Amino acid sequence: MEDMISKILDMDKKARDLTDAAVQSKADYEKEIIRTKEKIKNDYLERANERIKINTRSAQKDADEKLAALEKKNAVVIDHLDSEYKENRDRWVNEIVQRVISGQN
Repeated sequence: MEDMISKILDMDKKARDLTDAAVQSKADYEKEIIRTKEKIKNDYLERANERIKINTRSAQKDADEKLAALEKKNAVVIDHLDSEYKENRDRWVNEIVQRVISGQN
């Protein structure tokens, strides 16, 4: 009878040990899943941030090129207007004075 009780107690201990091992294994797997999930998330965020940096540099380069083109175009227009002014200022001043004096619009 004692032998049977001893066997039952041994089987109970083995069952508890197996249960404890299964619970511990489950907890370990859950921790590993959380670590893997965080790693995937961090990797994704890192790649996304790198893509943002690349896109920002590209957009800045495009904006700089467009700005340079506009500044060049504006410089040409300003030069043209300065040239027109230098060529015609005396005539324009005389016309304005004549119109004011004669009352013409």
